[in-house]
Amino acid sequence: MKLPPLHWLLAIALLTAWKPLAGQTADDSDTETPPPAGSTTIDSDILHSDQTAHKSVFTGNVVVLGTNFKMTCQEMTVYFTNDNKVARIVATGNVVINQPDRVTNCGHAEYFHDSDTFVLTDQPVIHDHKNVVTGPEIDIFRTTQKMVVKGRSHIILGPDSMGSPNPSPTPTSTDNK
Repeated sequence: MKLPPLHWLLAIALLTAWKPLAGQTADDSDTETPPPAGSTTIDSDILHSDQTAHKSVFTGNVVVLGTNFKMTCQEMTVYFTNDNKVARIVATGNVVINQPDRVTNCGHAEYFHDSDTFVLTDQPVIHDHKNVVTGPEIDIFRTTQKMVVKGRSHIILGPDSMGSPNPSPTPTSTDNK
């Protein structure tokens, strides 16, 4: 069965849009088999794709599985440019993004291709290693590996985040006996 070009483009574009941040390793806790390298799978209860409107809407139990990431949500809308490239992705309804050593939860996540930026709203929480970041809006700039929390932020640094203090050197005796 031959898929329309839009479906292949969607799969490739989603992989690019949702790839993990640099320096991450495989997550041993995820038992699902990832798709072959370079591909992304999307499962949902309903798919509405409109090439004229340049939009695809995945509804109900949406699961996006790619190399080193898994995202689940209740609805995901992908907006395309006129030449069928991903412009923006909107995920809503109990959004969970699992990456190696990182889990992100929120009610609303948007990805903007042009700026390679995620905007997380509706009670976003990022669990990164043993650290936790929350705030009304969290913007993640993937290209520069920067994050901005807009509004009152709350950060919990895990016990190893501050490093252990250097012990004082053991005093040495200067007595010559």
